[in-house]
Amino acid sequence: MFELENNRGKDLTNMEKIKSYFMYQMYVYSDPEETESNIENVSDIFKLIYLIINDFKKLNEDSVLIYHNNAYIKGYNYRTLDNVKEVFKKSENKIKWIKDYISELYNSFFNMKKFESSSDFYAKKLSKMNAPAFVYPFIIKGYKFFGDDNSKLNTLFNLLEILTFRARLINSRAKIQERINAILLNFKGNLVELKSNIKKKLNESWYWNDTNTKNYLNGGMYGNNVLNYLLWEYENSIQNKGYSIKNLSLENEEIEHISPQTPTNGKPISTGYEVNEKNEYSEDFIAKHLNSLGNLMLISGSHNASIGNKSFNEKLNSYKDNPLLNQQSEIKDFSTSENNSFFWKTESIEKRHKKIVDFAIKKWSFDNV
Repeated sequence: MFELENNRGKDLTNMEKIKSYFMYQMYVYSDPEETESNIENVSDIFKLIYLIINDFKKLNEDSVLIYHNNAYIKGYNYRTLDNVKEVFKKSENKIKWIKDYISELYNSFFNMKKFESSSDFYAKKLSKMNAPAFVYPFIIKGYKFFGDDNSKLNTLFNLLEILTFRARLINSRAKIQERINAILLNFKGNLVELKSNIKKKLNESWYWNDTNTKNYLNGGMYGNNVLNYLLWEYENSIQNKGYSIKNLSLENEEIEHISPQTPTNGKPISTGYEVNEKNEYSEDFIAKHLNSLGNLMLISGSHNASIGNKSFNEKLNSYKDNPLLNQQSEIKDFSTSENNSFFWKTESIEKRHKKIVDFAIKKWSFDNV
């Protein structure tokens, strides 16, 4: 029947394929008096799974199936359903293996639904970062071992948020999944061991270790995948005591270069910045400071368009007139002044840069978990 449907041009999902495969294997290996009930068992559990799938907001059935098989079959080396069949064929008690597998599969779908609606602090952070595929197998195992223990789950999500931040910050050809595959397969719920293993492996791999993380944060960050997320987290850290940004957002959110990136409308960069007599930045300033964290700030699109490359004093007044974010109002604290005029030069950028980088290093350190 399934082959007939497929031959008519309607592709089957992997969930449909694995369901039909297991139903057939139940027919092959069951005792005659148990065949019907065993086949119905497979059908009933998949009905429950499909009810859960209907409630998914972002996830889809085949993705969760992959994450489940990452967690329990071959780690990140899992490729196709043939990997599942390969493990199944090597099992001694085939009926029990199928029942255990589909029971765990149901749990994985059920728990992924819980994760999507989780209010845990770091679960929401992962969602905000659009968590990459490689974190979900850890989440599946986390729910398996911790159940509804929110404290342990939040610690796991914290570890995964740091892992995600570093992976997105450092855009390397190397794949982080290859480094942590053994850690995933060996994870049995020991969070202390998990933290230690991830930290050790990342430091061995160089790409995502503490030193390289700091190097990237100190480099040109404009256009980096985590820049907006980092600046929102920084904003949360400098909000007035007792307040949180929570669902605060900016209309047409953009990144502002406090020292303007380029002249606009053919006009030279205005006063108050570190430019020469031709109103140009030095090569050293462009290389080290223009795109550094110290010179970048969250801003609304309309606000950004209205200030362009105006003088720093005009920009400063506009920041005060739009007091939505503290990172705008604190710019004055880093600026220098002379004769009632304010300036934004290397010294100011370096001071602000150091504050943000120090925050980020502490925030996304495994030692801080």
